[in-house]
Amino acid sequence: MKRIKMTRRQLIEASSALGFSAAFSSIFGLAGCNSKSGSRITAGNWREIAAPAPRGSITPRVNAMADGSVILSWLEPNDDGTAAFQFSLRREGAWSQPVAIAGRFLFSRDRASAPGVIALSSRNLIAYWSQKPGSEEPSGNAIELFMVVSTDGGSHWSPPALVNRSAAQPGEDNGYASAAKLNDTDAAFIWLDGRNWEKDKRVQLMSRTVRANGTMSEVSLLDPDTCTCCSTALVRTGSGLLAAYRGHTPENIRDIFLIQNRAGTWSQPRVAHPDHWHIEACPVNGPLLDTDGSRTALIWFSAPEDQPAVKLAFSEDGGATFAPPLRIDTGHALGRAQVMLLPNRSAVAFWLENKSGTARLLARHIRNNALRDEPFELSQGGNIGYPHAARATDGILLTWPEKDTESVSRVLVGLLRIA
Repeated sequence: MKRIKMTRRQLIEASSALGFSAAFSSIFGLAGCNSKSGSRITAGNWREIAAPAPRGSITPRVNAMADGSVILSWLEPNDDGTAAFQFSLRREGAWSQPVAIAGRFLFSRDRASAPGVIALSSRNLIAYWSQKPGSEEPSGNAIELFMVVSTDGGSHWSPPALVNRSAAQPGEDNGYASAAKLNDTDAAFIWLDGRNWEKDKRVQLMSRTVRANGTMSEVSLLDPDTCTCCSTALVRTGSGLLAAYRGHTPENIRDIFLIQNRAGTWSQPRVAHPDHWHIEACPVNGPLLDTDGSRTALIWFSAPEDQPAVKLAFSEDGGATFAPPLRIDTGHALGRAQVMLLPNRSAVAFWLENKSGTARLLARHIRNNALRDEPFELSQGGNIGYPHAARATDGILLTWPEKDTESVSRVLVGLLRIA
């Protein structure tokens, strides 16, 4: 295959387009039950619910709290190119009044890199986002990863702290961060770091620990060569941290990689499953992890030989090993997949597919690690963004952005009830 020379920015712009529209083109080539697995989950369990975000809001994300409450966060763009970062808490079926986390910043509007809020405890929250530098000087490709901390449940937030680098370092391409709670005061972050792009044409996976008091550990290099702009995933299993991301080889093979941290030491990266997907540009389609401690689920999109597929694999040992993957899509996958583990060896997967040029948001109940139930549709539209899911006391809360008939973005939320 002929190699195409591209600048870093050209690659990102091309990759962003590939994340949706090119999925319809030739690059992807396509247009007996154990009672312990629980009741079947079908379209009858699903309903959309009102969201607290106003029309025009973008990049929503949900994260669960220990008590079953769910944090919904989103951006509200302003006319001057800045935005306000907001959140609302859903508890006992009702949304709290939205609260501003930060405002008037040049937040990144990359739909694959939504900002988020994680709860370390009922009072200690950490919010994070990517943004362009605030300087009026030309900043090239620089993207900065910031965090703020609240120690009173989100009523007040600290000044922003730069996570991905020191202020003295030159501009870099960074982002696609993931965060995982370590304990009531500490969280782990991973992100993609492009500081070596101009020199080596490589993007790295980095990590550091951040604390509710605003301090941070030193930065650790986890993998010196990753895909340029696919989202990352990070969870804390019973064995330690487990990260998933799209790797990269000099031959432009972009399979999903895993890396573990046990007893404070990161392992060497390893391929989760050898799809051998050769693609010249980043597909902007990262993996997702979920865990209940020992049992862990990994879901991802891949398209080797122009055959798009969403795959799901389970681990029973905290991510040390995974069973052979299941292909869960119906043959028209766009990816952007999510998975939520449920009790009794059950799980629900979410992903996007193409139907005659229209995106469909689908779900599928997987019982006993097997495909016994068919996928069902949750929504469809011409421009559905990246969905995000979280457990709630009354089921699984799912959010996604979608443009309406006037091409204005809306934050949509739905609840999949679980018996």
